[in-house]
Amino acid sequence: MKKKLLAGLFLGMGMAACSLNAAASDNLFKSYAYGTPMADYKTADGYYDCSAEIGATALCLDNVDFIEHKFMAALVFSGAKLIMVSLVSPFDQDLYASAAGTLGKTFKLSALSDGKSQLDVIQLAATSPSREVFASKLQNYESGGLSGGTLSYTFIEDVDRDKKFTDIAAQLAALPDNVRSAELMLTGEGSDSALIIRFSFPKLEANKVAEAAKKPAESF
Repeated sequence: MKKKLLAGLFLGMGMAACSLNAAASDNLFKSYAYGTPMADYKTADGYYDCSAEIGATALCLDNVDFIEHKFMAALVFSGAKLIMVSLVSPFDQDLYASAAGTLGKTFKLSALSDGKSQLDVIQLAATSPSREVFASKLQNYESGGLSGGTLSYTFIEDVDRDKKFTDIAAQLAALPDNVRSAELMLTGEGSDSALIIRFSFPKLEANKVAEAAKKPAESF
């Protein structure tokens, strides 16, 4: 099934629709809390090792409900602690539109990526001379990504709709460390097409990398 452009949907929602409520208890998705030990899930019913398929240490659970659809949930771990939750499903145009619309109600669209480059939507909005120019550039990028078989939309939660930012980096810098991101990803072609919704805390993960870099280098 052909993937249709959804940039118009985001524009119709004002591009800045967002919730001013922080994510409860640093939950990545529903009750899946960031930093939960992997051991907690290994002993729970229904979870199975899917590390080979995901390409990282992961446990999966089938038939997880979200937006009236059944997803496979992939829980990704680092240091035996939960850092990311991805919802995976075969691609469906109605599901694509529903997921985008749902995320757009409580998150702000901040970037697009085609797997080779990134379009900073915040910067584009700040520098475009008109709404028409902004919409045209956004839709052209989206069209190119869809025709290439890979496109992801990055949404950021807890963004003040009245505050203007120069780019996505400035937006993230102004937000708390536990700000949540959601990536709506489309990959593959034809029967191999998949839709993935990936929830993470980008600033918490970046902080861990920064802290590790501050440690003295180990002698070897």
